Amino acid sequence: MTEIDIKSNGVYPSQWILDAISKGIVTASVPFAEGQVQPNSLDLRLSDVAFRVQCSFLPGDEGIQRKLDRFKWYTVTPGAEGIVLERNQAYIFQLCEKLNLPANVFARANPKSTTGRLDVFTRLVTEYGTSFDEVRPGYQGALYLEVVPRSFAIRVRPGDSIAQIRFQCGEPQLSQRETIDLVESEAILLSHDLRVLHASEVTNPSTPGLVLSISLSRKHEMNRTTTVGYHARKNTPPIDLRAIGKSTIRNYWDRIYDDTKTVILEPDEFYIFASKELVRLPPEYCAEMVPFDAGSGEVRTHYAGFFDSGFGYSPTRPPEFTSAAVVLEVRSRDVPFLIEDGQPLFKVNLMRCTEPPAILYGSQLGSNYQGQRLRLSKQFTPPVDDEEVAESVQPQLDFASL
Repeated sequence: MTEIDIKSNGVYPSQWILDAISKGIVTASVPFAEGQVQPNSLDLRLSDVAFRVQCSFLPGDEGIQRKLDRFKWYTVTPGAEGIVLERNQAYIFQLCEKLNLPANVFARANPKSTTGRLDVFTRLVTEYGTSFDEVRPGYQGALYLEVVPRSFAIRVRPGDSIAQIRFQCGEPQLSQRETIDLVESEAILLSHDLRVLHASEVTNPSTPGLVLSISLSRKHEMNRTTTVGYHARKNTPPIDLRAIGKSTIRNYWDRIYDDTKTVILEPDEFYIFASKELVRLPPEYCAEMVPFDAGSGEVRTHYAGFFDSGFGYSPTRPPEFTSAAVVLEVRSRDVPFLIEDGQPLFKVNLMRCTEPPAILYGSQLGSNYQGQRLRLSKQFTPPVDDEEVAESVQPQLDFASL
């Protein structure tokens, strides 16, 4: 294996990923695409090899090929026009990318932000993997992605990216002491009224990470009610992942208004909300949401939940102009569950980078969700009362030299 610079502790940045590609540590069956490398992650692409399977599974000692021989129902052949993946059906895609990791480098995967907001459940699978979304140190082999659309059928094509992977070493997550010190020294979190928050307001000494809350109220104009969330409709047409801004919100979502500042979540229904707090991640740090915290209620608050360095941040603009809300992809389990405005509902863990990325989320990429407040996925036409701010600078990564 080709030599590559190995740092001792943290999440690797974009320049490390580009170096790994150039040295064959990350390879692909088709050329890498412009914009595929993010500040701390690499977009993974669907290939034209896919299967409809009977159930979700982990390969284990049997390996994925034997598992597929047992549990695949039929082979799916996505062509140029793509295929529609039906709701609540399980599919396994081989990905275009393969790995040849160094012995002390491991990886984690998660759905992309757009994927989570469409309620598409994805999990990375390795050839003999015993856990989802985890790639062991030194792994050499192919990557597969389990895909289960929940609320909406989706149309996908080879080359579409609905998951991403990040490369890590050591223990990237900040300790609670480090988290508290960082929040006190940097404007990491702002309140809804743009006040910098102190660590005592968002941390709990007995539990790691930042404790954040849900927003069920927004600014009013002339005492009118405003949208604070969305509830997914059923039996809707498929959503084409490449049809950006083409889907009409009312055909897929019911709006939730802030007239009572409370919402009762129905079991196994899907909702989109936003956090009360606004996040701002400097170049040295990235972050990950905790997907499920039983102590906050039987509620799952996200599918994606990874934030690249630079999310909600700009080196040249004040925090109040760039800080971004966390969009929550919410599903209640088993019983109806009441949520209220400002209720603590989820946690975010801060992670260190091995070094600052050469590119940052938003400021040097055409990032769709920079400066966001409440926002659906990019496939939907923005509502007229939208408050989001989005920066649109074209990607500046060049794969021609790799």
